[in-house]
Amino acid sequence: MGRIADALKRAEQERRQAVASSPEEASSTTTVPEPSALVHTVEPAPTPVAGREAEQRRSVVEGLSESLVPFHEPSSLVTEQYRSLRTRLLSQNPQYEHRVIAITSAVPKEGKSVTTLNLGCILAEIRHLKILVVDGDFRRSSLAQMLNQPDGPGLADVLIGSATYEEVVRDTPVPNLKFIRAGSTKKRSAAELLTEASAKPIFKRMQNDFHYTIVDTPPATTVTDVGIIGQMCTGVVVIVRLHRTHEAAAKRAVRLLQANNIPIAGCMIVGRDAPVDSYGYGYGYGYGYRYNYYRYYNYIKQTEGGK
Repeated sequence: MGRIADALKRAEQERRQAVASSPEEASSTTTVPEPSALVHTVEPAPTPVAGREAEQRRSVVEGLSESLVPFHEPSSLVTEQYRSLRTRLLSQNPQYEHRVIAITSAVPKEGKSVTTLNLGCILAEIRHLKILVVDGDFRRSSLAQMLNQPDGPGLADVLIGSATYEEVVRDTPVPNLKFIRAGSTKKRSAAELLTEASAKPIFKRMQNDFHYTIVDTPPATTVTDVGIIGQMCTGVVVIVRLHRTHEAAAKRAVRLLQANNIPIAGCMIVGRDAPVDSYGYGYGYGYGYRYNYYRYYNYIKQTEGGK
């Protein structure tokens, strides 16, 4: 079954213990049947804090999301876990070959965008590496807001031809971290843009220019984007959220990636069983992923075909 399956089995055992008091949830399991080189568990980003501490953080970089844990809390447990993940990634690439890694999940609200940004931030701590984060979710882009980036062209605009590559690569408040926002599709479908003749050369240039390019993509089971983007990447990491990701959704995501011959670099398990100090989170489960799936689907209909 591989290390991913073993890790997820352990996570599922912990989840069962945590939800034992709720019979309707106890029957749900999460298993990804994909042997892979990378298995890692990361705690969730901290919830926003109040009072003087929050004001001090905001004064550092106004508008920068507190979900960017390595920037706001460089000595926290969460940051150390991301550093552990970074060590695993680097150990798999001792020659520092340039790599493009897509981040996806089975369904929405699993933490892929936060993971993308935090992974990029933690890699950027190594100053001799050039790091780029790309928002490849044209439908529900969120990274620009988290980084407090101004409006402007992005990846979609380069694919259309209304902007140049140089125009969309931006500096960020995080030292050594560059960013490309999603941009505007001009009402064209994401799949159409990603299959443009210009797409592969753009991804190849990002790979040539940066040691690590981390691309946020839509959930694998909702739209076909990651199936296209993944073929232009060196690997895809699947996010699985403890207490939330359903077995059927996780399996379907992996099978869809396999069907498109996309290399699965590994799996990241995010979440925790119980609140700890100020980093506690509470999670909904059960019908939650189905609700979010249909909300995402309806959003796609409105933005691509409805108006």
